[in-house]
Amino acid sequence: MESCRFCSVTEQSSGCRHVFCCTRSKHGGFKISVTDAADVWTADSADEELETFTQKLCLKSPEDFCHKLSSGDVHFEVKDELAQLRSVSGSNPTRLNLSKMDAAAAKEEVKQLLFKMADALSNSADRAVLASSPLKNHQKHSSEFEPRQQNSAPLVTPKKRLPGSSLINPGTKKKRDATGVAFDDPDED
Repeated sequence: MESCRFCSVTEQSSGCRHVFCCTRSKHGGFKISVTDAADVWTADSADEELETFTQKLCLKSPEDFCHKLSSGDVHFEVKDELAQLRSVSGSNPTRLNLSKMDAAAAKEEVKQLLFKMADALSNSADRAVLASSPLKNHQKHSSEFEPRQQNSAPLVTPKKRLPGSSLINPGTKKKRDATGVAFDDPDED
């Protein structure tokens, strides 16, 4: 199974953001792809230059590569049709040139990178669920999705409504219809 790691880096000269994908195959070879969502530059283990680059930087995993990029030990720059990675640490700096892919191949590579990202995200989410306590997960899900037991007593017993009390405002009595007041009572004269 191959291991894959993604990171984003801002190119210092232009300020453009790029997504890096570093993949290590089960046979030990590296592949590096860089995209700005329009163009793609790549180098794989068939390039001697990539093998020299990974050896000089002591890269053992894709995580090592992303750590070097984020820590500033490796700089990234686009020059016309080439993208260049340059190590800045150590006494003997090394460079890696990444080739620009043609439009059709770049489109397919971006598609593959998106699927790898989605797989990596879903795998990390699956690992997070598995890492949490099975007891907590069982309690959480059982209370939300299982039906309530029918033979258990309800928590709150409903109060009986007294005759004449209001349904809307149970603490008050219903108002009775007005009977009226006679102001002109003929008996008072």
